[in-house]
Amino acid sequence: MRIRTLSAVLAATALVSVATATSGTATAAAGAAVAAQDGDCPERMIFEAGGHLDPGARVYDASNATLPEGVEFTQIHYSASIWPYPGDPEPMDRSVAEGTATLLDAVREHHAACPATRLTISGYSQGAIVAGDALEALSRDEAIPHRQINGVLYGDPRRVGVNGGPGGIQGNLPGIIPGLTMQGERGFGDLRVRQYCNTNDGICHSENLLTNLVCFANGVVGYFEGDHDYVIDPYRHGGTGDVLIEQPPRIAACGPPLPIQLPTLWELFNGNARAAGRALDELREVLWPLLPEEIRAALHRLLPPEAAP
Repeated sequence: MRIRTLSAVLAATALVSVATATSGTATAAAGAAVAAQDGDCPERMIFEAGGHLDPGARVYDASNATLPEGVEFTQIHYSASIWPYPGDPEPMDRSVAEGTATLLDAVREHHAACPATRLTISGYSQGAIVAGDALEALSRDEAIPHRQINGVLYGDPRRVGVNGGPGGIQGNLPGIIPGLTMQGERGFGDLRVRQYCNTNDGICHSENLLTNLVCFANGVVGYFEGDHDYVIDPYRHGGTGDVLIEQPPRIAACGPPLPIQLPTLWELFNGNARAAGRALDELREVLWPLLPEEIRAALHRLLPPEAAP
């Protein structure tokens, strides 16, 4: 099995003319494209974006080793950075934009060289933001037939909640750190996208702080205790729809939310970081003394030092 790198795709693109046809008669350029597809192009190409601190998408290595003949992969390289995490050079916004642009370039260049190849776009964690944002962009673009595209996302921070349930953390918390924008949830139009999320994973299953603080903290504990880990296998995890993997809660008191309708903090304060910061300060002052030590310890691991006394 070959690993098709971006440079190889660029070389192939230079050798292949765009196919054109008139009333059933193929031109010479179309014949060249078909010949390249028949002789050199895979049946499916999987584009892979890794999470934070995984700039080469190595989390896909195990599943890549088991791909059948005719299926190849491209590991997208980007900074995978979330400054101010220690040692990270780039803020998340810039890193995600870099990864999304690199992924879209790779997909479009490959399609130009191999117009019949099916395209699977996959991402894990921060890479799920990258891959999901690319899928959203492709859903608004008809240059590549949508029937040839599918997506597989793991632990997506922008996941849409199912049946009114919790979605990803980027649609729950407001952004208060420059360069770390909470972009909210997003969709994929008519593209086939399969999402995987664990119920203890506070990255993709983030409970509303205002109506279920205990289960929000449970998601924080789950993230740090390994519930943000997934079996990564986008070739075999095709299809469409949301797969929510039920888990026993890490915090025993985690249960149903309060029976009241309240917006998330993201919905209340999106775009107003100063107001969001004040709201978090007020929540801290009122709720912090009332919280059990287990929940305070969980929130300490997520909130910035100035927000968690």
